[in-house]
Amino acid sequence: MWWAHEVDDPDLSALMDAGRPYARLDHDLGIFSTRSPLRSNPLALTVIKLASVDVEAGIIETPYFDAQDGTPVLDLKPNTPSIDRVERPQLPAWCAHWPGSVETSGDFDWAGEFRF
Repeated sequence: MWWAHEVDDPDLSALMDAGRPYARLDHDLGIFSTRSPLRSNPLALTVIKLASVDVEAGIIETPYFDAQDGTPVLDLKPNTPSIDRVERPQLPAWCAHWPGSVETSGDFDWAGEFRF
């Protein structure tokens, strides 16, 4: 869990409408239906592979993290499949064709999915 400190803006506190940020949408979405960094709450969550932790320096290393260097990390949790994994999640039609895992998403045409 991390704090999106670069977009922590009080003017966003009332933001509830995301419009149609995805190419296959035929309706507007609420902001909490997206992963937009512009949101009313700058609390963020990313699943990562933890490469190393330097406790003394307060540094976490990971091969991928969708935040800027220096972003405040609030908490780390282990992945526990019995709690964190949903075997058959119900997906909206507009994103049901997206890759089923982070491992398979690298070759997906993400640029074609967004309207921004």
